Amino acid sequence: MFENVKTPHQAAPDVNSQHRYVRLRTGYKTMRRAGFFFLAVLMVVQSASAVLGDQQAGQEPPPLDLTLADSISLALKNNRNLLNTRLSRIVQKYALKVAEDKFWPDATVRPFTQFTILDGENRPDSLGGGLSPTLTLRVPTGGQFAVTYNNVVDDRDMTSYSTLLTLGFTQPLLKGGGVAVNTASVKTARRVEKINILALRAAVIGTVSSVIQTYRNLIQANRRLDIASRSLQRSRDLLNVNQLLIQSGRMAELDIVQTKADVATREISLVEARNSLDAARLALIAILDIDSRTPIQATESLTINPVKPDVARGIEAALQNRPDYLQALLRIENAETELMLAKNNRLWDLSATFALNISDTGRSFRALGGTDSGDYHLGLDLRIPFGDLTLQQRYVNADVALKQARNNLVELRQSVDIEVRNAVREVDVRLRQIDLAQRTRELAEQKFNVEKEKLNLGLSTNFQVSRFEDDLVRAQNSEVSTIIAYLNALTLLDQTLGTTLETWRIDVQQIGG
Repeated sequence: MFENVKTPHQAAPDVNSQHRYVRLRTGYKTMRRAGFFFLAVLMVVQSASAVLGDQQAGQEPPPLDLTLADSISLALKNNRNLLNTRLSRIVQKYALKVAEDKFWPDATVRPFTQFTILDGENRPDSLGGGLSPTLTLRVPTGGQFAVTYNNVVDDRDMTSYSTLLTLGFTQPLLKGGGVAVNTASVKTARRVEKINILALRAAVIGTVSSVIQTYRNLIQANRRLDIASRSLQRSRDLLNVNQLLIQSGRMAELDIVQTKADVATREISLVEARNSLDAARLALIAILDIDSRTPIQATESLTINPVKPDVARGIEAALQNRPDYLQALLRIENAETELMLAKNNRLWDLSATFALNISDTGRSFRALGGTDSGDYHLGLDLRIPFGDLTLQQRYVNADVALKQARNNLVELRQSVDIEVRNAVREVDVRLRQIDLAQRTRELAEQKFNVEKEKLNLGLSTNFQVSRFEDDLVRAQNSEVSTIIAYLNALTLLDQTLGTTLETWRIDVQQIGG
């Protein structure tokens, strides 16, 4: 029954409306295409910028050829641990400056104002103010001068002025008295400053020694890579010879398996050597604090300078140069000073005092000077402590600390003696091992070359040549390791004697001392 009813969707179409719809749709498509085109262009530009940015950001630093001296110089300049130690020196130097300022005069100025309300009424009855400068001076005997000059202006019915000059002096006679007691803090601060300089010296020595050993590890890794590369090339050459022998019928095909296995093994060794080289490079970079992507080439040669150190001279040099031993001596002096102060602190507190007061008042500032009045005081002030165990505690602590410091010095002296003897022996042993390692390497080369000739003549096997090749690689690596061990033993001897900075001509004062 709904067949004759026309719904809106079934109404007759309007021609003009259709044309407008087509035009709108066409314009919308055009705008949409233009938008897509603009978006595509924008994405291309952004992608290109990103690629260029990534290329610039990923650009590796140029290769860096470093001698050992260059590495030490870079570490002294860039190492952050050493930089923090140098920054600490700023605080330490200022602490010494404060301690040495003890006997310089201190001045203060106190301006003030005041309101006075009389009869309980809520109104200012008078307005006054003034200026009060004070000067204090400590002297090495323990005494203290104090000068105060009060200037007051008081406004009630009329303006009035008043001045008061006070001169005071206090001198301890028992506790806190004497030049030794009062200059102890300055002397202690100067010793602490020397201890801090020695600590900086020890930090520089440690950094330099670490750089030297890490740099040599890089050289050793580079030599191992070269040895592994040459060993692989010899194995490949032997493989080519085996193939020619098989083609000529002079070798069985199964005999080449050993050579192929050797090539694969030496390829693995080459990969391991490259990995060790990169690890050594990163270890040096960590100390130098430079870009971790920097390719480093160690250009220093492994030069051997035979040294025959003397134990007695070494011990003497160590006791004169080692920072830890010199610090121990200074700590004993500070402990002795602390014990002296603890003894003095247990005395009665007896002080002589003197005070002089000169005052003047006037109706005007010009009228001052006509009504001078003054007085002075002399006296003794005594304080006797009873039942204060902290005084005895400080003495006991100082006495025990001094005994411990002396014991530590004896222990350290023995340790220095043992360390020097070990370091000297290590240098001597490593030097003798170099000759043995060089002869072993020369014999291994001869043995390997002879065995290769025998193989070419059919008088040996690939297995035997491979075994001699392994012996040669071990001998070559052993020679390099022995040379590095000898050079490191010399570095350790320098560090043990405390002469590293003199060897490398490094001035601690220029670094921050």
